[in-house]
This record gives sequence, C-alpha cells and structure tokens, in this order.
Amino acid sequence: MSALILLATATVVVAVLSTPFSLLVNFVPLQRLLLAVVGTTGGATPRFSVPEAVRRVLDLLKYLALRRPLPNDGFYSPLEIAHMSDVQTIFQVVYLKTLASCLLTIVLIVLLRRKGRDVRRVVRAAGITVLVLIAVLGTASVTIGFDALFITFHELAFANDFWLLPEDSGLIRLFPEEYFMNYFFIALGASVAIALILTMLSRQGRIHSL
Repeated sequence: MSALILLATATVVVAVLSTPFSLLVNFVPLQRLLLAVVGTTGGATPRFSVPEAVRRVLDLLKYLALRRPLPNDGFYSPLEIAHMSDVQTIFQVVYLKTLASCLLTIVLIVLLRRKGRDVRRVVRAAGITVLVLIAVLGTASVTIGFDALFITFHELAFANDFWLLPEDSGLIRLFPEEYFMNYFFIALGASVAIALILTMLSRQGRIHSL
C-alpha cells in the first residue's frame, strides 16, 4: 500500500470520527433533546427552564467555536471559566482537524483518481478502521464503565484539575455526566453509520477509480 493511500485512509478515518462530533454538538434540536433527557429541562424537577438552558448552551457554543465572550452575569465561577478556556482550546483543535481532514481527503482522493488508483481501497480500509476503533471504545466503555472512561479522558486532555467542579456549579447543573454519555454514543453511532455506508459502497463498486 503506497504512502498516498495510507495518508488518504488516515484522513478519511479522522474525518469520519470528528465530523459527527463537530456538527452534532452545534445541532440545537439535539441539544434540546439531550437537556430534557438528562433532567436539565425535563423530568419532575427540571433544573432550568427550556429558554434559559438553550440560551446558556448557545452562549457556550459561540464561545467554543467563535471565541465570543461568555455573558458576565455571574452564572459561572472563576474555576468554571478557567476550565472552559481549556475546553475552548480543545474544541478549536477538533474543529480545525475536522476541516483539515475533510479538505485533505478531497485533495488526496482527486490525486489518487488522477493516478488511476482504486479509491475503493481507501474507502474500505477507512470504514473498517473506524468500525474497529469504535468497537474498542465501546468495549472499553462497557468493560471499565463510562465513568472511568470519562475520568481518563479528562486526565489525559487537561493539564490541570479545573475540571473537578462542585456538584452545584452551573456547568454541572447544565451538563451532568449523563449528558456526555448520551452525546458520546450518539456521535459514535453517527460515525458507525458513515463507516458502514462507506464500506458498503466500496463493496458494491459505487466508488470507482478514473
């Protein structure tokens, strides 16, 4: 397998894994549903009204994606603001990697087609790789539990312990751990669907080399 095919396969894998996360997190209807399911706005004793929760979420999404300042209304503590600054950095990296991987995938696929290479090999390999990676993540979440996986992610992603927030903090009340667990499986499910579609298309010969 040539270096170009390996590179193309890697970029497709990154794109398939990161694109659902980058898009779904900004899909407001999904956010509304998740907030209701985890008790932020739904259930017998909701912690927020729907308008307030949605407004807070939209403020956060603009902060993470566009670097717009959060409202200075005292809702977030200095510790939460410090943590969100770290989260913003991670989101910016993820958004950048998503965009770069999608653009690079297009460029590499065009180059492979011009060279007369079989693009189906790239698509099939990327689809299978994504399915294997997600199977490993799914197995880990079942074996060690999502709680342990969640903690491990924070320990690896953050160089401080700002993420250890008190239970009564605004962020925890907005986004309990169940929120992240549900979103984790939804985003992975979307990646699985894309990987399966790519794999099936490659087997059916719908993707041809020129």
